[in-house]
Amino acid sequence: MTAYSSDFAETAFPEMNPADWPHKPVFVQAGSNTKVLGVDRNRPVPLGVPFKVESSLFEGKVLLRFRNAKSDDPSAHSEYFKGGKRLMQTVIQGRFKRPIKMSDIYVGSVFPRTLAGAPPPTMAKIMDAVISRIAPGLVMDLSSENPKVIALLAGTAQTMSIDSPGEEPDITLPVIRENVAWSLGISVATESKRRKILGNPTKAASYEFDTTSIYTFHTYDEAMDYGLGTMRIPLYGEYDIKPMIGHQPLSLTATTQDGDVLYDLLIWHESLSELAGL
Repeated sequence: MTAYSSDFAETAFPEMNPADWPHKPVFVQAGSNTKVLGVDRNRPVPLGVPFKVESSLFEGKVLLRFRNAKSDDPSAHSEYFKGGKRLMQTVIQGRFKRPIKMSDIYVGSVFPRTLAGAPPPTMAKIMDAVISRIAPGLVMDLSSENPKVIALLAGTAQTMSIDSPGEEPDITLPVIRENVAWSLGISVATESKRRKILGNPTKAASYEFDTTSIYTFHTYDEAMDYGLGTMRIPLYGEYDIKPMIGHQPLSLTATTQDGDVLYDLLIWHESLSELAGL
């Protein structure tokens, strides 16, 4: 499949000195196809508090939390990660600007250029297995000119809520309840059923995102550490993925197969500052 990938010329290393980054050791900025209300694209987006986004396909708000990065709401950050294994949280809430099949929206990381070095085959197989447990219907392509690790959004989110405007959940709450059965039917009434069915492209093609409902997607991860740029591998430990990626950012991107963007957020790590000459 093809998938949206930012133009690398449009995503040069941030001009802000890493010593001044508010969310050290990362700098998260909007990609060229995503607008963040009140934030210039060359400035960092907030972490730990919601911010508004808009693209050609979607408008709404985003909440990002990374365990090992500074937050704009330290107390809520500490409370969310206290005593658990979670390394990150993403909550996306808003409405679609046009109807689109649930089989057409993928979410994950896409890269604008080839990776500096693909992991060894054995490690790639283990990484595939780890991510597949988190994201059914995984597409893991580490060797092409536009590498990607993506899966269907509606099948990846740990919880998903579909609501009438004004009835959507508060995305800052630590728990967001599953609420899709009234809209999608009893066959996807539970988290496990929904993830199994909507993580399968063939089955997901029977369902559609409409333009009137407010959709909330709550995702958390116990393997990928965006703050450290590492991945927790069973029986191995922490695997540093930064050398594999090279001089480019990680991303949190949701896109159609044709390249229409739901949101695109780029995550730079301060370890790249030496390569940028800073």
